[in-house]
Amino acid sequence: MSGRQTYYRPNGLMEAVALLKRSAPRAVIVAGGTSISEQSLRDVEAVVDISGLGLTRISFEGSCLRIGASVTHQTLVEHERLGVRSSEALRIIGLGAAETSSDVRGRATVAGALVTAGAASPLVTALLACDADVVIAGAEDKTQAHPDPTHGFRVLPLAGFLAYRRKLLDTGVLITEVRLPLPSADTRGSYLRLPEEGAGFPLACAAASFAMRDGIVGNMRLALGGVAALPIRLTRFEKGVEKKRLADWLDSELSAALALLPPLAGEQPAQTQQRHRLAEQLARQALQACLVQMQAME
Repeated sequence: MSGRQTYYRPNGLMEAVALLKRSAPRAVIVAGGTSISEQSLRDVEAVVDISGLGLTRISFEGSCLRIGASVTHQTLVEHERLGVRSSEALRIIGLGAAETSSDVRGRATVAGALVTAGAASPLVTALLACDADVVIAGAEDKTQAHPDPTHGFRVLPLAGFLAYRRKLLDTGVLITEVRLPLPSADTRGSYLRLPEEGAGFPLACAAASFAMRDGIVGNMRLALGGVAALPIRLTRFEKGVEKKRLADWLDSELSAALALLPPLAGEQPAQTQQRHRLAEQLARQALQACLVQMQAME
C-alpha cells in the first residue's frame, strides 16, 4: 500500500458505513484482502479495515443459519456442520469453499466471495442452492422524508444481490452476514465440479439440495455456476417439480428451465447449444448425487 492511502479501522458497523458513504476520500473495504491488488489500491484514497467488527461468527438460531461476512473459507471447510466432513446437506457450503486455493483460504471471506463472484464461483453457487439471503448495512430507507444514510439494514435474496451488486456497493453499503434457512433432517445436498484443465478453479459447477418422500420432491434448490454470466438458480425447474414425483417431471421441467438460460454476449448458436448441454449434464449429476445419498439412508 502506498503512503497516499488513509487507513481506517472502525469500531462499529455504522462507523464503517459512514466511512464508505463519504464522497471523499474514496474508500475500499478490506477484510481478507485476497482480491485487493496493488493496482486497485492505487485507485482509492482510503482503506476501511472491517476485520475488527465481529463479523466472524457462525450461529444457528432457531430455523436460521447466520454466517458472518468476515468468516473465512477455511472456517467453512472445517466447520462441524458446514464442512467437508459433515454428513448434513449444508456440507455443500464447505465443499464450495474448499475450491478456494489453500494459499488464500484462511484469508478469503464470505463477503469477498459475494463481491467478486464470477460465472463459476463455487461458494456462491453452493449458497444459492441453500436459499441464502444477504444482509447489508447502510441501505437507504426511501420511505423516510430525510433518511439517515448510515442506518438501515436490508435483507436481499442472494440472486437479487448478485444482479444489482455493483449498484448497491457503489452506494456505500456493507455486507454484514449471509442468512439461510436450516434444511430439514431428510434434506440431502450435493456439490460437483467440472474441472478446467490446468486450473484449480472449476470451469463449471452445480449444487443441489432437496428432500423427497415416496418419490415426491420437497424444497428443491438447484444452482449452476459457469453456464451464465453469474451463478444462477434454476427457479423454473424448482417450481416445476415441487411436490411432484421427480421421475415423472425431471426431463420436461429441466428442459423448460434450461431454455430460459440468459444469452451470453457474442455467443454463437453452436456455443449456446454446448452451454445448454453442459448445464443439463451438471444438473442431472447433482440431482443424482442427492438421490444416491437418499438411497443409502434407506
